[in-house]
Formats: sequence, C-alpha cells, structure tokens
Amino acid sequence: MTERRHQFYLLTPGPLTVAPEVKQEMLADRSPNAAEHCALTARLRDYMLELCHGQETHVCVPIQGSATYAIEAALQTLVPREGKLLVIQNGFYGLRLREIAEGIRLNLVALELPMLPLPTEAVIDAALAADRSITHMVVCHVDTGTGVRNPIEMMAEVGKRHGVGLIVDSVAAFGGFPIDAAALDLTAIIASPNKCLESVPGIGIVVAKRSALEAGAGRSASVVLDLHAQWRFFEERGNQWRWTPPTHVLGALDKAIARHRAEGGIGPRHARYHANWRRLVDGMRQRGFATLLPDEVAAPIIATFRDPTDPAYDFPRFHAAMERRGFVIFPGRLTAAGTFRIGIMGDLIDSDMTLILEAIDDSMAEIGVRAQAAAA
Repeated sequence: MTERRHQFYLLTPGPLTVAPEVKQEMLADRSPNAAEHCALTARLRDYMLELCHGQETHVCVPIQGSATYAIEAALQTLVPREGKLLVIQNGFYGLRLREIAEGIRLNLVALELPMLPLPTEAVIDAALAADRSITHMVVCHVDTGTGVRNPIEMMAEVGKRHGVGLIVDSVAAFGGFPIDAAALDLTAIIASPNKCLESVPGIGIVVAKRSALEAGAGRSASVVLDLHAQWRFFEERGNQWRWTPPTHVLGALDKAIARHRAEGGIGPRHARYHANWRRLVDGMRQRGFATLLPDEVAAPIIATFRDPTDPAYDFPRFHAAMERRGFVIFPGRLTAAGTFRIGIMGDLIDSDMTLILEAIDDSMAEIGVRAQAAAA
C-alpha cells in the first residue's frame, strides 16, 4: 500500500501542500526588530535576487499581504501617472492585472487575446507600434487559471525595441521556472512564497529594477503600498520592516528557502514538478480524461482537465468526495469554464500522484461516473 505522506493534500494553485518542517517554523515567536529577524529578511532578499540573476541590477522588496498586494504596489510605484500600461490579457490572471490597474486609475490599454495560440512577436509588436504612448507592459508568466505559460522572453525583447518596460506577474512561476531579470532587463518581477517556493501565504515579493524603483520615489498614491518607501526603509534600517511583518510567515519562508537551495534550486524543482505532472496527466488520460491544453504549451505546475461528459458528474459532489478522502482540488476559472484543476506544486513526489489517482477513481465511483465516459 502506498504510504500517505500528508494527512491533507491541498492540490490547488496555491496555497499548497507544505512540508512539515516549514510549518514547524511558524511555531516560533520572533521579534521583528531583532538582529535574527533582520538577518532572516536579508537572506530572503538576497536569495530572490540570486534566483533571477538580479544581484547587480535589481533589488528585492518584500511587502506584507498576499502577492496581489505586491502587484498593486509595483504598479503604483513603477508606472508613471503620465505613462501608459499595456495589459496583455489572455487568461484569468490577465483579467486580474487589468482589474488592479483600472482600480488604481492607471492609464491603460488592454490587449485582449484568446487563451491559445500563445501571443506572437508580431501581435505584441503591432500593439506597441499602434500606440507610441505605451511606456510599460504587464503580463502573467504562468496563468494557473488555465496552465498557460506566456513567452516572456519574446515579450521582453519586443519591449526593448520599443523602449517599453516589462513587468512580469511571476506569482505562480517564480522559483520553479528560469527567469533572468538582468538579461531581459525587466522592470519588475512579482513573486509569492506559497507557490513554487513551497511556503505559506502572507507576503508578496517584488524584484524591481533599481533605476526604475528610484524613479518611483513619491509616486505611489498609497502609503502602505509605496514600494519605494518600503525599499528605502529596508536599506536605511538594516532590513527592519516599515510596518509589523508577518513574522511567523517569514520564518516559514526562511525554512522553505533552505529546502529550495538544498533541492538544487530551480532546475531540480522544475524537474520534480514536471515528473509529477507527467505521471498525473498520463494517468488521467488513461482514465478517459482530456486536458484543456496540449502538452507543449502547458506549464507543469497545474493540470486542467475537461469535465466528464457523464450526466452523473457534478463538480461540487466530486470536490466533496475528494475532500472526504483528504484531497482538495479546484474548479476551473471563468476563462476555462467546464474544467477542474489539480495543482502539482508543493511537497509532492511520485507516490503522492498514485494516491491522487486512487482518490479520483474512488471519488468518481462514489458519484457514479464511468471512467470511459470521463471526457469527450
């Protein structure tokens, strides 16, 4: 019988299944202004820059709140009020980026694209050529609403030709996919601890181009989301936080970073995710399930499956059956209706995929769905 490594499996786009030793770190109480906590913050900031090769050109600014707070802080601070933002919108999180930009009253234009095919160089080039007032672009690196991975390298190159900066929402991808802040000359990367870094939510992380951040001094209309002020406070106060930080969350992230480094960094972590994704997708296809995306464009951190055609299928009943077995999955987003999603990020290995597939078999049997009728 396959060993159950976790009592509860959170197979969502994040939060996710976290290793016990990471959760254990949240039991320690820490003083936010103590030398130990300042050193922890320094380790976090240094490692984020190391992961994206930004040590010489960029700075890391963590901020309290979820990664969405960090996105708003970055847009508030880095995009001039007299500038114009192109939102590349080809999935649910492109819609989210647009919602944030509109909410803070940025001057913007949305490039509305289908989920597939992926944006091409010609499409991005044409959008920038059509509106010379655009100063920045923003795009979601990996949209976990569908699983699509956008070609940020191409977008950065086209942006450079037009003198347009690129901000990358890499919330779901950072730590699991290569990204080179310096080589791509990115204006900013936004990341989250509760995705490929395999920690818990509670802070957002911005890796910003130093010159762009310096130019944003005094620009933010928000006090608490002023990314430049947050950065200056870290620099001037030896990595103390401007406002009370989530100390328990930071302790967990410090341990998660140590685990990420011990695993070998981005390459080995990506390889583990890909192996898990391959095992799950192949197993589901053998059971008659169809994936939303072809393999060549799917990011191996989440798998999106079309709903079964069997009239007995009902997602709430399926979800409840899985949850009773200790597995939580997610419905599809509005941009991918008629689907459900299974996250691959987190403290998962091949034997966990066996348990997931067995739970799916049992849950489908419980609600009366036949395997051969799983998908069209």
